[in-house]
Amino acid sequence: MSRDRQLVVGAISSHGHELGHVSVLEQLEEVGSIHVCAATDLVDVEELAGESARVVGKYTCVDALLERTDLDAVIMCARPDHAPPIMEKVVSADLPVLYDKPASTRSDDLRRVAELARRKGLTAGAMLQWRYHPMTLSLKRALAEGALGDVMTIEGKMLNGLLQYRDTSTYSFDPEKAGHGILSWLGCHCLDLILYLMEERVVEVMAMVGNLNPEKVAVEDTGFLILKFESGRMGTFQAGYHLLGGKATYDFYIGMRGTEGFAILPYLEPQEETSGGSEVEYTATYSLFSEARGWNTGGVRKERYTIPHSPVYGGVMAEELFRDFFDAAQRGAPAPAPIEDSVHMLEIIEAAKESSATGRAVGITN
Repeated sequence: MSRDRQLVVGAISSHGHELGHVSVLEQLEEVGSIHVCAATDLVDVEELAGESARVVGKYTCVDALLERTDLDAVIMCARPDHAPPIMEKVVSADLPVLYDKPASTRSDDLRRVAELARRKGLTAGAMLQWRYHPMTLSLKRALAEGALGDVMTIEGKMLNGLLQYRDTSTYSFDPEKAGHGILSWLGCHCLDLILYLMEERVVEVMAMVGNLNPEKVAVEDTGFLILKFESGRMGTFQAGYHLLGGKATYDFYIGMRGTEGFAILPYLEPQEETSGGSEVEYTATYSLFSEARGWNTGGVRKERYTIPHSPVYGGVMAEELFRDFFDAAQRGAPAPAPIEDSVHMLEIIEAAKESSATGRAVGITN
């Protein structure tokens, strides 16, 4: 992949948010041309191509797309049951891949892709743009400087509108196609931040998951998890379709507590307006209290962020993630949200399901 010219990118879809992700490519000056591929008949290749004036090629077969010798990287938005076989083809063609979550119904299937990418030295990672929220970036810097002292606990919450606002006939509520429910579909954004901020693996999970909405679906609509990390630190994670107000109503939160401070990150709150009409552009206030050396003169810090408007799916955070992915791919470096983290999230969700079914704590040893 050359740094001296604009990139040639393949965009594969089997079903999902593919239109929005192609629109992100349209905003990036690094991208010169796009070749779109409808991997199944569930996708209209013409509609996919219409998302960007930079689309110069249209395909209905993944193998045909991957025969091109000028591709620099591939982005993929595939149904979870379709994703691992498609990604294996992409990585086998020696191409970096940026994929939409959760990318698999099972951790074992995604782990095989991760191991193949590692052996080939290829960049592979997820479109988890909340790592680029200014609150996340600010807390990461504070943690690096010891503002919270020794972190003891973390809690995360991702709540969304009640199931009455959703079409529950879609694949995201079919366990054969989606794998899981709220935990992997929306909860993954919050669970990813928990792993990103704690910077260590979860080794034990206790959980209860279930279905509490009047509308009955075959995947979980509610989950409560207790997490134990390698160091012995602990965390909790709650996810559910629990809010009145509509499909776009969210309550998305992270809290961290340490021996010398704490941080509160309200990413999204119910019934709050955004700066640009998208939930990723919600104007948020981040709070941090620290008594650590070099921080104690600040008392309780409050930082308010008005996110710049972007017309694309995922907003300016997605734009920055895509840029960093392409830069990492050029250098053979890890992705902004590496595939190994996606595998571990699925391991945690699988352990939570087992814990709920058996009534005992479940260890994660991989």
